[in-house]
Amino acid sequence: MMTLKEAISKRHSVRRYLDVPIEEEKVQRLNEIIDVLNKSLDLHIQLVLNDRAVSTKNGKPKYGSFENAYNYFVLAGKKCKDLNEKLGYAGECLALNAVILGLGTCFVGMSYTNNKDKYVLEKDESLDLMLYVGYSNGTEHARKSKPYEDVAKGENAPAWFIDGVEAALLAPTAMNQQKFTLEYIDGRVKAKYGLGVFTKTDLGIVKYNFEIASGKDSSIWY
Repeated sequence: MMTLKEAISKRHSVRRYLDVPIEEEKVQRLNEIIDVLNKSLDLHIQLVLNDRAVSTKNGKPKYGSFENAYNYFVLAGKKCKDLNEKLGYAGECLALNAVILGLGTCFVGMSYTNNKDKYVLEKDESLDLMLYVGYSNGTEHARKSKPYEDVAKGENAPAWFIDGVEAALLAPTAMNQQKFTLEYIDGRVKAKYGLGVFTKTDLGIVKYNFEIASGKDSSIWY
């Protein structure tokens, strides 16, 4: 079976899906992962299937065009300072596990219709973004990444840091902006996000990829 590290390079954002259901055993596996993420990160992620009423708002063709996007993860949790980052982290975990299951995904932060009848939010919770999931129709394309030197800092960086940065550059970010930096300092890493939309969420996505590729856990971060 494919590993999470291998899934990083296989993952591409999918906007056009086949109109076929996700098998029950795969749904069960995704819900098992959701349960773990919700408990460990204090989130309220939910998987919605076959929502035929959902549609996307009109937007720029490059970012607003979807087809058969009927299944999605609701990325939500209790309002707190680091909620966006936690949801990005958890969302990327789900995205890579979906790849392992033969599925495609796409993060959507502004161009979805908020169909509130399909999920539950408590008064102290906030919805950050959706993550569409399903079978790709095969038309997705790889996107360009910034050079390593544009996002990495620090002298005498070890191989695990280089591996982590290279994986971070493969992470999906809003409008492919990649506005983050990763700095190696005395055996640990300082991660920063820049100005832009969803950059806090992007940083969580980036951190997940970095941890998987570097073999480190969350204790690596300053």
